[in-house]
Amino acid sequence: MSKKVNNPWKAIGLVSMIGADLAICIIAGVLFGQYLDEWLHTAPWLMIVGLFLGLGVGIVSVYQMIRPYL
Repeated sequence: MSKKVNNPWKAIGLVSMIGADLAICIIAGVLFGQYLDEWLHTAPWLMIVGLFLGLGVGIVSVYQMIRPYL
């Protein structure tokens, strides 16, 4: 059974949380990858890996956030 968001402010809050969560995960992955690149002198490979890991974590997080509404 799917839940429906009846309040438009709740819907706006949910969409805002989705965007912020995805952006934060991607940015954290890139920054962590850059830090490891500087430390291990492997630029830009770990930053690229961090980008994809952050994107993956962000997508999983967004999916968990919207799963009750599917």
